[in-house]
Amino acid sequence: MYSRTGRTEERRPLSVEVRIASLEHPAQVESAITRNVSNMGLRAGVKNQWLPDEPVVVESPPGHIRSRGWVVYCQSTNGGEFAIGLRLLVPQSDWARKVEKSR
Repeated sequence: MYSRTGRTEERRPLSVEVRIASLEHPAQVESAITRNVSNMGLRAGVKNQWLPDEPVVVESPPGHIRSRGWVVYCQSTNGGEFAIGLRLLVPQSDWARKVEKSR
């Protein structure tokens, strides 16, 4: 079922640390905290601005997820930080469950 945003999958609130690394700019690596996740992507808070369509690798705590993807959007937020939306190349149907179980 489609939503007003065009998103077909449900986003779940989940706050977990992830590492985001650019595949085109090796020096661009950042730790971030997720705000919400789905099988196909996530929203995270970051300190630096990222460009849309930037190819990335996303890693969560060791053994939980490592996936390629790309930046869909980057929006400035209050406090001088940014919120980025990442789309995963391969759906990760159980990564949120794995992270929650490890807590």
